[in-house]
Amino acid sequence: MKLKEALAKVPDPRAQNRQYPLWGLLALILVAFLCRVDSLRGVARFARENPQLLPLLGLRKPPGHYTVTTILHRLDPQDLQEALRSVFPEADLATVLVVDGKVLRNSRKGNAPQVKLVEVLALHLHTTLAQAQAEGRESEVLLELLGRLGAEGLAGRLVVGDAGYLYPKVAREVVEKGGTTSSS
Repeated sequence: MKLKEALAKVPDPRAQNRQYPLWGLLALILVAFLCRVDSLRGVARFARENPQLLPLLGLRKPPGHYTVTTILHRLDPQDLQEALRSVFPEADLATVLVVDGKVLRNSRKGNAPQVKLVEVLALHLHTTLAQAQAEGRESEVLLELLGRLGAEGLAGRLVVGDAGYLYPKVAREVVEKGGTTSSS
């Protein structure tokens, strides 16, 4: 199945007054991320800077940040996952580890700094494999977490995360343990 056909089958959570086709917005987000855009605000900027792509995606004008963000918040992630799996059936989610950082809301009390956490998630299990508080650089905590997982924890795995985790030192560690990153 082609990507456009698959994305067109994703149920649109918006009301009937749609300015942009859902498949076009989703395709724009995918194309922008493949071009190393690392934020939803960046997707809107990418659309403005690449107007030649818009007609190919069924878009008359570039969507703004609010439109891109709102559609992703309203979209059922399972529907999008099913659509993408119909296009890429060989994708094996069991091999994907997701690295993410969070700042705990309302954790700053008085002079105490906010609490930052770094975690490694198994995408196919929807569970956290390792988590630690980051008091310094998050990349250092991530290296510690990867060390806890050991070589058997990364062999044959794809480790993905936002741009903040693509430090060369982290990518080297993942590769040394038999894994792959988008920057390796």
